[in-house]
Amino acid sequence: MIACTEHAYIPQKDIELIRRRIECYGNTKEGKAMNRKAFTLIELLVVIAIIAILAAILFPVFAQAKAAAKRTADLSNTKNLGLAMIMYGGDYDDNPAPMMQGAWDWPRHQYIIWKDCILPYVKNGGKTPLAGGAAYAGTTNENGGIFESPTWSGSWANASVDDGDGSNLFGDATTRFPRSYSLNQDAGLNEGVGSLNNQAGVIPWVAYWSWETPYVTGGGSYTTLNNPANTILLTGTEDPYPNVNAPMMCYGCANGSGQAQNGCAEANPQLTAIRSVGNALVDIAYFDGHAKMVNGYQTLSKDMWDVFQAPGWNTPAQWPGYVQIEEYMKGYKEWNP
Repeated sequence: MIACTEHAYIPQKDIELIRRRIECYGNTKEGKAMNRKAFTLIELLVVIAIIAILAAILFPVFAQAKAAAKRTADLSNTKNLGLAMIMYGGDYDDNPAPMMQGAWDWPRHQYIIWKDCILPYVKNGGKTPLAGGAAYAGTTNENGGIFESPTWSGSWANASVDDGDGSNLFGDATTRFPRSYSLNQDAGLNEGVGSLNNQAGVIPWVAYWSWETPYVTGGGSYTTLNNPANTILLTGTEDPYPNVNAPMMCYGCANGSGQAQNGCAEANPQLTAIRSVGNALVDIAYFDGHAKMVNGYQTLSKDMWDVFQAPGWNTPAQWPGYVQIEEYMKGYKEWNP
């Protein structure tokens, strides 16, 4: 009897021995590997279907996680900008950085705004003014840093607004920064700080006409606010200007002709000049240095704008009372997802 091993010698003429040799080979590691069955087409299709189902389940989860991460980054930007404003105040007797400085009849890219004032404290994004007051043209100078919101794509939209500065300007009105965040010009009006007629509260404006002697409108110390932990310092916006106020919660981004309005970066009739980060939430930096994500309607009902106790604002159901603003907000998907 011939041993059943892989290396046994089997003459070609012995058919029986060849058969045994084949049987023996089938019992070896190599033979078993050759006899293994492959996947059938049905089995492959089932596996592919399972993978597709898992992908359909997981991709939305990944998208939600990515959106949540962007909102967190936006909130971090908001907080850091608010802290930079407070640091500036610490160096200037608790006075905020001016909203803007310049003549009304200058090209707006020549204004010096609050972002310029806090740039030395931030050192993360933005540009310094060019010699001679020139604008940064084109999009090659984009460097938003924490001045740029990660939750939307319009931070470097066209900035040629109202003043004929040209068509190749982008970002906010200065062209030195992206448009993403603006200061609350109402803060302090409840306390009687600043100028109610000019709607300039604790944050000053050094704004004048070029033939006038420069003067300050509004302004006051951080310490004059009764509730800094509940008063908006800055929040997100589509507007290219440095300031926002409570009524802008219901200023739509498109007019009846389908054109962009109220400084918005896009002509979307479902959006407003003040920008939500999703789910009707806004990121807010407060005057005490903390930052929080809150529902847009709560900024009104809790008077976070610090204006609805001031004369002319303190009748909720009449414009510009907060109930009237809320009613207009209900017409926008931005606040009613």
